[in-house]
Amino acid sequence: MKKVIAMTLAAAMAASMLAGCGGGSSSATTAAAGSAGASGDTTAAADTQAAADDDDYHLDIKFSNVFQPTEWNYKASEKLAKEITEKTDGHITVTYYGQNELDCYGDSVTQAVNGADWMGLEEPSLFADYVGDTAVLVGPMLYRNDAEYNYIMDSDIVSDIKQRLAEQNIHILDTQYSFGFRNVVTNRDIVKPDDLKGVKMRATSSALFVKTLEAMGATAVPMSFTECLSAISSGVVEGFEGSTSTLAGAGAPYELVKKVAKTNHLMATRWLFMPEDLYQSIPEKYRTVIDECAKECGEWEQKSCEDDEASMIEMLKQNGVTWNDVDTEAFEEACAPVYDWIVSEYGADPDLHQKIVDELTEFRKTEPAESTQADGAAAAESSSAAK
Repeated sequence: MKKVIAMTLAAAMAASMLAGCGGGSSSATTAAAGSAGASGDTTAAADTQAAADDDDYHLDIKFSNVFQPTEWNYKASEKLAKEITEKTDGHITVTYYGQNELDCYGDSVTQAVNGADWMGLEEPSLFADYVGDTAVLVGPMLYRNDAEYNYIMDSDIVSDIKQRLAEQNIHILDTQYSFGFRNVVTNRDIVKPDDLKGVKMRATSSALFVKTLEAMGATAVPMSFTECLSAISSGVVEGFEGSTSTLAGAGAPYELVKKVAKTNHLMATRWLFMPEDLYQSIPEKYRTVIDECAKECGEWEQKSCEDDEASMIEMLKQNGVTWNDVDTEAFEEACAPVYDWIVSEYGADPDLHQKIVDELTEFRKTEPAESTQADGAAAAESSSAAK
């Protein structure tokens, strides 16, 4: 800056000397050049100040969810926190708290709405209290595989919903933190909805999950999964609905429940989010890092979980777990009223479910059929039998 000031003073002195020698035209030209130089100096100074502000910027973010160290959501969360911290050179420090240590589920979403220095990874239907259509996106018996889910997540439908969530101070960073499909896990043979009548099942705190289980015939008992195993042991519930990775995960749930009914009733997925006002307050170059890391880690989890599915199933088989097919049409029929409930409960668009179904129908015409994680279970069973 001292150099800039010295140059400006020198230019002014030169202009004064030229004017004294009768060099009016040269004086005007020098003045114009000086003016242009001053403008350039202002822009350069602004850029220098912005860079200095970025260098001085620091933010500590708490990142919370319920997952256990053996689960892919936990692994992806750890990876994300580390990468953001490292790639911003510590200007943004993300500290991850798993295992329900800090606020989770709806309380985590509330942290964002209230503008805390916060990041969460939660089930999308928990945003329905703010934008009802989010529950439709992850309603029962909707998707067959990750590709279908990703296709809808990349659609204009979801872009519009994200914008409406932003107006509620919820910024969606990524939607691909998925880990398979959710099935019914008990010690019973469940083939049709009637087989679940009167069966008490652990459910998450999501009202959508509770309603889906009830529509399928079960009696839903909401609780954190950290409480679920003791509840099964004590007979409070007879099982849970969840993914393969959850069954194979912390606390060895497979030692308590051995039968998986392949209902594939819900996509096992989470959305990564933070407060919109916090996101917008972060310097652009650091926002770019967050965006890139969020996407990379979501894709990494989805692929890693899919690749790991067969080995998890094989381990579970060796521990006595079995899978059975179900009457899919009967479960689809039983779950259909859930979409009417979403409309009445959250004021969701009554036509949205059909719009998504139509989009998926067209997508299925152009894409080769992909196996679901449940098909992976069948493949693992076939492979084991062949041995």
